[in-house]
Amino acid sequence: MNPFYEQQKGIFRTSIVNNLSFPEHLHTHTEFIYVMEGQALLSIGKKVYQMERGGCAIIFPGQIHSYHSSNNYRMRLFIFDTGMAASFQYQLGKLRPESPYIDSGHVHPDILLAIDRLSHIDEEEAPTLGSAWIQIILNHTFPHLKLTEKNQPESEDLTYQLILFLAEHFKETLTLEFLAKALHINKYYLSHIFSKKLHISFPQYLNHLRVDYACSAMQLTEKSLTEIWAEAGFSSQRSFNRIFREIKGMSPLAYRKTVR
Repeated sequence: MNPFYEQQKGIFRTSIVNNLSFPEHLHTHTEFIYVMEGQALLSIGKKVYQMERGGCAIIFPGQIHSYHSSNNYRMRLFIFDTGMAASFQYQLGKLRPESPYIDSGHVHPDILLAIDRLSHIDEEEAPTLGSAWIQIILNHTFPHLKLTEKNQPESEDLTYQLILFLAEHFKETLTLEFLAKALHINKYYLSHIFSKKLHISFPQYLNHLRVDYACSAMQLTEKSLTEIWAEAGFSSQRSFNRIFREIKGMSPLAYRKTVR
């Protein structure tokens, strides 16, 4: 799974994700999901959507969302810069869908064709040909989305600020006290946000971000595991191995072999 939480450096990324479960997060790019197998729950704010095989969903930039999937879940994930959306760029930036999910019965055949083409596109083709296929997807999904104006800028929401700060700083040495000072709030109230709104503790959330970064690095680079755990923000290889196994159910070395 690609790291959703840091600022995306490329304009386009695609991957196949299995058995995805991840706490609330956000990114500045647009995210498009196509369910290949199984079922999963997509949460945006207080709303929960059940995604099933053949359905798709679109996450607008800056929306806080999470995933919870069953076993045997498999999806195709696209993350792209809004600049690739051309005439749809305004809607992605200024509007929000009441529901982001489209069931299989309303997925146009051209969407499936575009998904297939985008799955095989290379980096050089992404700015032009990739943009064309993305616009085809948006052209067929937007008529099924009831779009409304954003109620307020996400940047005014404390939970948004918290998730964004961690997205940009998760590789650093962080404590709850440091985070509370950086956001100018009481650390006990901050702990309350994690437990009541994010449904996860601060250390657990931070570990999820770091493990996901490590997974992406194993998929996309030839860096050694030592380089990867150090870059991700872990204090030692021992803690990296332990936490990785807790979250992924296997060792980092075993995981690397599955993505080669």
